[in-house]
Amino acid sequence: MNMTRTAVAVGTLLLFGVAGTSFAADAAAKQPLEQARESVDKNLEKNPENKGLNNAAERLQTNQERIREKREEQSAKRHSKQDKTAAKKTDREKFAHVEKVERPEKAERPEKAGRPEKPARP
Repeated sequence: MNMTRTAVAVGTLLLFGVAGTSFAADAAAKQPLEQARESVDKNLEKNPENKGLNNAAERLQTNQERIREKREEQSAKRHSKQDKTAAKKTDREKFAHVEKVERPEKAERPEKAGRPEKPARP
């Protein structure tokens, strides 16, 4: 029984390890719209005079630039937010917190009168 549990645990860890490494691909290696760009370029080689393919290539280029700019803005915001939180932490350390004042104890309530016992049914 103990060996079975050990084998199941090892198998589960192995599966999670494999699944984790498959999702840990390098984000810089994968560009947005990369497959679409390759497909349009391949079709443009076959039909260079096709207006729709030319239009699609232009739109893909502008979309890639827009996505790249958006990611740069997001990373800049993320870094500035981290800087602000670091500054807040240093500010917190500068000011000592005053210990809370102990409140006076509340007066105890008088105990509730007990409920009368119900008569037994015949």
